[in-house]
Amino acid sequence: MAQIDIEVLTPFAARFLEGTTLTPAERAEVLRIAQGFACKDSAAAAGVSPETIRARRKRIYRKLDVPGSGELLASLLSLSLKMLAKGERIEPRPVVPAQPQAQTQPGASSPAAGLR
Repeated sequence: MAQIDIEVLTPFAARFLEGTTLTPAERAEVLRIAQGFACKDSAAAAGVSPETIRARRKRIYRKLDVPGSGELLASLLSLSLKMLAKGERIEPRPVVPAQPQAQTQPGASSPAAGLR
């Protein structure tokens, strides 16, 4: 499953999570939920089991008083739109130039092979 780059939502998520009792791991999970990570993918990214992610998500929903991920995302996006409507400034994210990835074909030598 493709994940969404939500760096633009990071400042809004930080504001959304202010004053919550979420742990750092739970805060990171909120961002992965917003990116569309499934439990299995999120577990791999966090280096924990899918069951740990399921339990973590249940705690997040309980702490934020939302029934599920859809409502969590709706609340986050609602706050984002309200902030933008008020003209609140957000920190611009730094522009990182994309690194071209070398594509190698099976059996082809790598570019580093000639440096030996």
